[in-house]
Amino acid sequence: MNRVGNRLFVKPVREGSSVGMSKTESAEDLVEAVLIAQQYDAVLVEAFIQGDEYTVAILDGITLPSIRMTTPREFYDYEAKYNANTTEYFCPSGLSKADELELQDTAMQAFQSTGCSGWGRVDFIQNDKSGQFELLEVNTIPGMTQSSLVPKAAKAAGLDFPSLVEQILLTSCEVGND
Repeated sequence: MNRVGNRLFVKPVREGSSVGMSKTESAEDLVEAVLIAQQYDAVLVEAFIQGDEYTVAILDGITLPSIRMTTPREFYDYEAKYNANTTEYFCPSGLSKADELELQDTAMQAFQSTGCSGWGRVDFIQNDKSGQFELLEVNTIPGMTQSSLVPKAAKAAGLDFPSLVEQILLTSCEVGND
């Protein structure tokens, strides 16, 4: 672990909501984290990147406003997403107009390059050292609960929950008719 260091993230490849995800600080942590993640799926190990976490929702070829998430927890884990009342969501995210456009453009490129269509979400961390947005993942089936990010971004764009669900269904029908 000398090349990438001990601070890593370990997660199942196809699991959502940070289920089975761990942050490591040592080789011992890594072994335990891999065993936890393997209970769900194949395992992905990522370098730890210090910085603010952002997400961009995509709906029918349009990027919605980015959201910045903050939590006093170690990272934006399941507890921070669904149970903690200390997680904060900023939409608009507070980025400059140029950074917002860069983030939205990168999100759309990542989404389309993976063959996705309809709707989804792309997650990033803005690296504290470089200032660059680091792509974390493309979410092809993001959550749709009251605390989920896509409904928050849609609301900021002026789209209420029933209208969002209708748009999602319409994009699904379009895909099926191609």
